Amino acid sequence: MKPNSLYAQLELIQEPLEDAAQTDYSVARVWAVVKRRLRPLGSALLSYLCGSTDLRVTVQHSGHPSAWGDGKTLFVVYDPVSQQRHTFSSEQELRVWIDQRYYR
Repeated sequence: MKPNSLYAQLELIQEPLEDAAQTDYSVARVWAVVKRRLRPLGSALLSYLCGSTDLRVTVQHSGHPSAWGDGKTLFVVYDPVSQQRHTFSSEQELRVWIDQRYYR
């Protein structure tokens, strides 16, 4: 083969590197978006399957309203770690219990 004909053949070969780099970049960009959108779903699923160790506090109003106040307010807290329910008659008592639980 003559050197000139080899050179002519090489000139006709297109460089696929630019197109491949463009495609790789597009795929990487799409994959990044997919991961970003699926991350909250994965976190929610993991929390659902494993459960949470956060305390759950509910406020209950009991008793009948009177002229002196609106009845008795109770703070009920569920501790998923110990699987126990505790009831407190004031927010201050609840806060003290939470602090004691935290610093055990």
